[in-house]
Amino acid sequence: MREIHKPKSAIRHLAKLPVAAALFGAMNASAAPVAEVKLAPVEVKADVKNTKDTDKTYNAPVTRVGRTPQAARDIPQSTTSITKLLMADQDSNSLKEALRNAVGITFNASEGGSSGDGVRVRGFGASNDLYLDNFRDAAQYNRDTFNTDTVEVLRGPASMIYGRGSTGGIINQVSKTPFRGDLNQFSASVGTANYYRAEADLNRSLDDNAAFRVNVMGQKAGSTREGAEMNRWGFAPSVAFGLGEQTEVTLSYMHYQEDNVPDYGVPYYRAVAPGAREEIKGMKGYYRDSIGGSNQPIPHADKFYGLKDFDSETTKTDVFSFNLQHRLNANMLLKNSTRMGLYELDLRASAPGIVFSKDEVLNENTIITRGRKLRMRDQEIYSNVTDLLWDFETGTVRHNVLAGVELTREKLLSTGRTQLDAKGGNCLPSTTVGNPTSGSHAACLAPVKFATADSTADTMAFYAQDLIELTPQWKVLAGARFDHFKAQTENKSFTAATASPDTGRTDNIWSWRTGVIYQPTANQSYYASYGTSFNPSAEAYSTDPKNENLDPEKNRNMEMGAKWTLLDGDLSLRTAIFRTEKTNERQTDIEVGVNKPNVLSGRRHTDGIELEGAGRITADWQVFAGIALMNPRIDIVAGQTPKTVEGNYAENAPRYTGNLWSTYQLNSNWKVGGGFNAMDKRYTSNLNTVNLPAYIRWDAMAEWRLRDYSVQLNVNNLFDTDHFESLYAGFAVPGTGRTARLSASYRF
Repeated sequence: MREIHKPKSAIRHLAKLPVAAALFGAMNASAAPVAEVKLAPVEVKADVKNTKDTDKTYNAPVTRVGRTPQAARDIPQSTTSITKLLMADQDSNSLKEALRNAVGITFNASEGGSSGDGVRVRGFGASNDLYLDNFRDAAQYNRDTFNTDTVEVLRGPASMIYGRGSTGGIINQVSKTPFRGDLNQFSASVGTANYYRAEADLNRSLDDNAAFRVNVMGQKAGSTREGAEMNRWGFAPSVAFGLGEQTEVTLSYMHYQEDNVPDYGVPYYRAVAPGAREEIKGMKGYYRDSIGGSNQPIPHADKFYGLKDFDSETTKTDVFSFNLQHRLNANMLLKNSTRMGLYELDLRASAPGIVFSKDEVLNENTIITRGRKLRMRDQEIYSNVTDLLWDFETGTVRHNVLAGVELTREKLLSTGRTQLDAKGGNCLPSTTVGNPTSGSHAACLAPVKFATADSTADTMAFYAQDLIELTPQWKVLAGARFDHFKAQTENKSFTAATASPDTGRTDNIWSWRTGVIYQPTANQSYYASYGTSFNPSAEAYSTDPKNENLDPEKNRNMEMGAKWTLLDGDLSLRTAIFRTEKTNERQTDIEVGVNKPNVLSGRRHTDGIELEGAGRITADWQVFAGIALMNPRIDIVAGQTPKTVEGNYAENAPRYTGNLWSTYQLNSNWKVGGGFNAMDKRYTSNLNTVNLPAYIRWDAMAEWRLRDYSVQLNVNNLFDTDHFESLYAGFAVPGTGRTARLSASYRF
């Protein structure tokens, strides 16, 4: 963005120039005539920035995904930017709610050793591929958008930029930052299901080139599934110096806490033939499978089977950031960014299971068991990234180079606990399908720590890429990154049982990214690209004896696409056809048995096509829409999983997802809008026996605004459609039923 100084600042800088000093002296000499002075032309260059404020449009032609602001048309991969205005119109206050606008994304439930935002992109896990301002943000918590300007999705492997992970893609949250100018914005919301929320966004100019900003949020919320709660508060101050100057410094801090009642949803079951069911160990005459049913979760999406006065999920997040950038000359920018993240998690949940007596078909008296889920994690992430951005020419060829170094240390202390009764058995009461609130947990003793795993992972990486402009129409992107990734885990037992052995592993691996871009006009861009990524066995820090000697899994993405800007840049359209492959998936080798080293023998892929549009059709009509058609398949299985899954659909990977959201400004006071989210059925495992049914969920909004005041009504799940948000083996979490929220804001 070209910098425009205030008059006072401009005159002060102008007076420092010799020519200007002479001119001012001549003007002050009363007797001497002023000769005409012809100044030499001055070339002005500046960083590429988004000239469209994200609180005024759904269209974001510039994205920060990839470590530096860049035109979306110059990225030969699929990208999605969910702007501040889109989130505000939808009243999307969490990362999950915002990501419903990004096609090809689904969610995992809180299990499998993880909690918080469990995300899948194009059918591949991405819980460790969440980023905050291009720093890895892999901790387990439920992210809020109170300090978020934009949510960005880069699809396909991106290890050349971000290192390990990113099979299906990465998700980057762009924080709000200080700017020159003053802003005072306050909002308060009330809604059904005991929803209360308040926010404040305040920005102050300290002088011509410095500013301070603070965002504050508090929320207390229930659920349409009575019992679950989502309570949180956050505080995020930041200050910037040297805005628009040769050297800029930004310091920021975010504190965020949750105090929730977690929701483990409802169990699901498989319909099997009589005599084919396996009896549950320790429960003679009871089975986990039913002889009837629909191979779907139990039809009681409004029932909460947890213990609302006993279960809890508390998290604490503290993130400190220091960013320094210095322009060495008109074509060279040096950036150094430092991040320290401290995260705490204490989860105490009750997970439902379902059992049947002999020959029983699901009914209101079918037994629901509860299993205790305890998780405690203390996590630290320290990272320093140095980037050099350099534009230069060799003859008629122009180069846009990004080169950098990343140094990161990640630490995780995971504590294993158990909670039993005085006899050493399950202390949680059973209940029934039709009466979820029955039973007492009085028999439960305090949680007991039985083991810890203390893990450390170090990353040292070097990377470089060059966007080469061969002609005004043709560009070539080429990049490579080398990662030295070392992880080790120290295990300790507090019981008579022998602790797991200490483990460790070091990987040295290259990642690649290349693409060809053809831009015949300023509003057309066509590309073909290829990229790789890797998933080490210690991707989530801790190492496992079964995987200690395994090389990383490898992934690749082939993609062709097109991006257009229409209506004078107000509307962006894109489409892509892609194939994402995991070529050597970790699996247990059935020939050597369970608890033996795994092997890299599996293979899976996702083929697909995506279409997306975002922006203004007219000055009053905004739209954001997309659709993804995917074919996520299991290709090769060489482990314990039955060979019959070969050719099946991958778990939690629908064949289509789609969304539409549109608003229309009726007049200066009124705006109305609405849209839908659609998702095909998803299988709960690669066996493809149990599925979550397809659904379409409709939402609507209306806003009345008068000068600095506004009142907005959002109705989500307008037709109260039963649907499931996330899943794990054994249970699925229902999506929100019909809710209404009324928000009032004042901005000056």
